[in-house]
This record gives sequence, C-alpha cells and structure tokens, in this order.
Amino acid sequence: MNNTEVDLVLTIPIAPAAQRSAQTLAQQQSNPKKAKRVYLNALAVHAVNLYFQCMEIDTDLAASDIWNPVVQKFMDVADLDVKGIGKLECRWVSAGEECISIPAEVRSDRIGYIAVEMAESLQDLKLLGFVKNGDREKVPLSELESIDNLLEYLDELKPVNLSQWLDNIFDSGWHTVQTMFESKPELQFAFRNSNKALDKSPTSGANIPVKRWTNLEVADGEIVKMIVEITQTNQEELDISVEVFSGEKLTYLPENLQLLLLDNLGQSLIQARAHKTDSLVFKFSAERGEDFSVKIALGDVSTIRNFSFSI
Repeated sequence: MNNTEVDLVLTIPIAPAAQRSAQTLAQQQSNPKKAKRVYLNALAVHAVNLYFQCMEIDTDLAASDIWNPVVQKFMDVADLDVKGIGKLECRWVSAGEECISIPAEVRSDRIGYIAVEMAESLQDLKLLGFVKNGDREKVPLSELESIDNLLEYLDELKPVNLSQWLDNIFDSGWHTVQTMFESKPELQFAFRNSNKALDKSPTSGANIPVKRWTNLEVADGEIVKMIVEITQTNQEELDISVEVFSGEKLTYLPENLQLLLLDNLGQSLIQARAHKTDSLVFKFSAERGEDFSVKIALGDVSTIRNFSFSI
C-alpha cells in the first residue's frame, strides 16, 4: 500500500480514559525507557480496540497480556484478543518511519500485526494497515495491506461451525462441489480420477454427506482448493474428510506444500507434504464440542481455517 494515500489510512482519536489507563500501566515500570514503550503499546491497543468497537467486532481487552506488568517488564507485547478468532498484535511506529518492528516474542501465536502511527501530540493515532505474518524483525510499511481488508481477513478466520452445515447453513465463500466445475467441465474429469469424491453416494441407512469447497491462497497468486466433507455418524460424532488439490491449472500441488491438522491449542495432530502430488487428504473423526484447524503452509506463508463442532 502507499501510505501517502489518505483514504487508506484511518485516524482514531484517543480518549482521555485510554490515556489515563496507559499512563497507569506505564507508571508500574521503573525503567523510563520501558515505561514509554509500555505507554505507547497501550495506546496502540486502545486505538485498535476502539476501531473494532465501531465495527461491532467483539474483543476482550482485559485478556491482553499488556495489562500484566510482569509480562511488560520482560517482553515487548501489545496484543488485542479478538473473541473467537485470536490475538492481533498492535505495533506502533513514529511518524516518518518506514518499517514496523516485530519482536521475537510475538512472531507466533498472532493472527496478524497492525501498524499504528503515533502523532507527536498523541491525541489521535493512525491505523496504517496490517500484515498477516510476522516472521521478520522489520516489515516495510510499503508491504502493508490496507486496513479495509482487515475485516474480510478476520471473517475468514472465524471458526466454521460444522453443526450449521448439518442444518444446511453455510458461511459465504463455501460453495457446492458442483459449482467448481460449471466453468471448467474438464476439471470434473480430473477430479473424479484423483479421488472419486463426486461418485460417493450414501449407503442405505447412512447419513448423507455434506460437502463444500473454498479457494485458499498459499503464496502470491498460487491458489489451491480445499474440500471439506462431513458425515454425522451419531448425535455426538462426525466423520470428516479434508482434501486440498491444485484445481486451477490441473497440475501437481506446489512442491513441499504442507497440510496440517491442528488441535484447539495449535498443536499438530497430522501432517503431510506434497511431492509430485495432485492432492492431499486427511480423514478423521470429531466429537461434539471439539475445535480443530486446518493449516496449509508453503515456505514462510501459511493459511489457517478454523472449525468447530459445537453444541
């Protein structure tokens, strides 16, 4: 993005209450340099939280590690918990800086990083944009995505409630498998040959499988398709199949692309790697109340989709 374009930069006023809160937190630090850092971190978190309130996005401000003086003493954190999705890191920059700094301690366990520019008066702050991955110490502001794209990104990260699929309720972006082939009938032939998924039919007395697909970007311009199929075996359990394949060009998946199944703590349960492979498939079961995630990674770039089988 070009940060000289005013229409892409959102200005957030800082309320006196937020300034007092940040000042109180900073006063708990004996080191003046750390106290200033904590103060600016807190202002950045307050600014992003206010923006989300205006956008009617639920956050848990109290769950932020920033309010823990012990954490602030030893770590440089400015996190904001977005309910049901994860933590965003709010990184402040001074006017005129060209990069945001991402400390090592916050380069994981974050769903994204927002750049917040501090005016000299500290009366208002500017949300410059965001990045999804923070695997570097410095990220140039020129690489930020527009803040306008943040809400769409967060919507993608919301857990997909598979219980709703059983009631024929689907989030936007999840399509019937038949629509995948409407413009490319030759793809149906290739897909049939790869796993016969379209040829499945429920056996007598069995529950009918529910199946949907979505596109995922795994690198610049590199798209894979993910198909999720669920079958309810009883009131408390689902059989689940997750498949990714390169459907756009009818070629192999990108070399070394990884497919991982994660538990609700982000720990890997199953993983597979593509090597001259046209698809990767996981089949497993989930009990009601369980959450899980599917991660697709290619090099330093990864995409995660979260799922739940709620009550």
